Amino acid sequence: MPSKLFITFGSGNFVDQIRSRDAQIRAASGSGEALLWIETDGKSPFQSGNSYTLLETRGNFDEKGTIFYWSIPADQNSGDLFIHQVMSDPKVLGAEYGSFQALRVARVERATDLVLLIQFKDEGDASRYAKSVERLTVDQYAEEAGKSFAPSPIMKRYQLVPPLH
Repeated sequence: MPSKLFITFGSGNFVDQIRSRDAQIRAASGSGEALLWIETDGKSPFQSGNSYTLLETRGNFDEKGTIFYWSIPADQNSGDLFIHQVMSDPKVLGAEYGSFQALRVARVERATDLVLLIQFKDEGDASRYAKSVERLTVDQYAEEAGKSFAPSPIMKRYQLVPPLH
């Protein structure tokens, strides 16, 4: 399993240009923007964005489905508590849903902010999770971890974009 996660955002032709550089680059779109990411031990294919050290991984991302993304500003202790809270109860992460596919928790290199990605293959499960107490619990944990920071944690939902062939 790779040890690094690189994330950037884009829109329009930029997304296809970036993805044409490496077949391993994943993309998911929503709200007029695309989330692009790659897991690798190599260097980032992106000129902007963040580099993360992977802390927790489950499953492998599929080519279709829904991605839930959290960006969590947190100090070391609050971030560690967030990781402990979400990883100690798989139900909170949606792991009990039949189409739960993948999870990544990572920390920004040279900083303490966190990112959480969860994928569901089935839109029905993603919709149920979006409205669930479990997702709200993750939001609450993220809010608690970032309570001394501005801006607050961000949660977004994206649909995976099919790979380029």
